[in-house]
Amino acid sequence: MQNIRPILVKESLAQLRKLQHQHPSKFQCLQMLIVFKQQGPIGKYIVAEQIGSSQSSVGKWRSVYMSKGIEALLVETRGGYKKAAIGPIANEALSKRLNNPKEGFRSFIEVQQWLADEFGIEMNYHAVNKYVKRKFGARLKVSRKSHVLKSPADEAVFKKPNSKPRTY
Repeated sequence: MQNIRPILVKESLAQLRKLQHQHPSKFQCLQMLIVFKQQGPIGKYIVAEQIGSSQSSVGKWRSVYMSKGIEALLVETRGGYKKAAIGPIANEALSKRLNNPKEGFRSFIEVQQWLADEFGIEMNYHAVNKYVKRKFGARLKVSRKSHVLKSPADEAVFKKPNSKPRTY
């Protein structure tokens, strides 16, 4: 038979529900405490089935709560504090270069090499691709070749229709 360790939940149901709204990433941990508060001492397998989590997670959460309390259970242990590879100076230079029609990039490999040459930033192709698309909305697709320095006035001369109709 399963050895059931009784757990005494000190917080009220209202406090636990309030904490669930304040800490959405810890929703299931707090739901476990609510189940223990409502149903008394029951096994971790039953609780895991009720809250939709694994029994090993329920066991870990229960041990942390019993030894260190609710504060330790609510500590965020996930990452997310990684420093950005492209700093603000490189970001500004990249933005200017992408918006410049005369010195633009033709591919993401060029962007990757430019970052390595100018700023010493070594990034994978996929990371550069996603960064440029996410931050700047850029699509480095090659369009039809057209000279950058061509004059719109000279182009208009070729587009004007002949004023005299031809007679044969």
